[in-house]
Amino acid sequence: MQVHPHHSAEELRRLARKESSGRVAVRMLAVAAAIECKTAPQAALDAGAARRSVQDWVRRYNKGGVEALRDKGGRGRKPPLTAEEQQRLKARLDAGPRESDGVCTLRGLDVQRILKAEFNKVRCLSAVYELLHHLGYNDLMPRPQHRDSDPAAQEAFKKAPELIDEIAGRHPDKRVEVWFQDEARFGQQGTLTRVWAPVGSRPRAVRQTQYDYLYVLGAVCPNTGNCAGLLAANINTTTVNAFFDQLAKEIAPDVHVVLIWDQAGYQTSGLLKVPANVTLLSLPPRSPELNPIENLWHYLRSHHWSNRSYKDYDAPSPSASPTPS
Repeated sequence: MQVHPHHSAEELRRLARKESSGRVAVRMLAVAAAIECKTAPQAALDAGAARRSVQDWVRRYNKGGVEALRDKGGRGRKPPLTAEEQQRLKARLDAGPRESDGVCTLRGLDVQRILKAEFNKVRCLSAVYELLHHLGYNDLMPRPQHRDSDPAAQEAFKKAPELIDEIAGRHPDKRVEVWFQDEARFGQQGTLTRVWAPVGSRPRAVRQTQYDYLYVLGAVCPNTGNCAGLLAANINTTTVNAFFDQLAKEIAPDVHVVLIWDQAGYQTSGLLKVPANVTLLSLPPRSPELNPIENLWHYLRSHHWSNRSYKDYDAPSPSASPTPS
């Protein structure tokens, strides 16, 4: 098969890896195989497609490049909302429920009512959910936000990259890594998480209300995956200093760490012993949602720390450092 040299085979494979449409990615890979002088039957076997399909993809690619491998949009079904109506609905959803809605959060039934009352569109509930997904919405649990958080301070924290550059300038002989630190408490004051259960049932799970806790201190570098952790019976300045000792040992000799963390009382104490290879950078007050390591605690609570009963303080320890599955 003769292929017009719009791209090299390697370029097409790289584009295929980034392509969101699986069908288009397969066509790119088939054309890449043709560029490497594979026959149509060979390329078809690799792509899991018919020989005639591969020949048609090569013909389309020769004529119009990668864009020609995409399917042309047919007339299809008329969208339920115009582009302007979609923007109005998104603004309505983003603003949250109004007092007249009579609810604290908008459910599918509420969106169905809004479509009828404000857009004169009648849709069944499944079509409402389909529309919400089409607009990029999903049913998510909100992150807690402190009522006294300062939006101006949070906005100012966006300048953190400039501060990190300044810190890097003070350590020209080191490779600077950004780590995030936080701590979590878990144990007998348990939490619940979702489970698979028959439709219409209300499954039960243990949730303790006793008071033995284990504290987990952790720090992680998202860029490298390097991490450090400590289990403790309580949390205070002495515990944080012990964590610093552990963290300093985990840092490579040629690395200086910028550690981003909260402003709890024990994290602002004058008795802290910060290692020489660590510089602290504090988050704005009352803004834990800006700390990405919070997602780690959410994952552990959902997959390892919930729906369980612990006999005493020692029982949670194995769950605090689960083996990845």
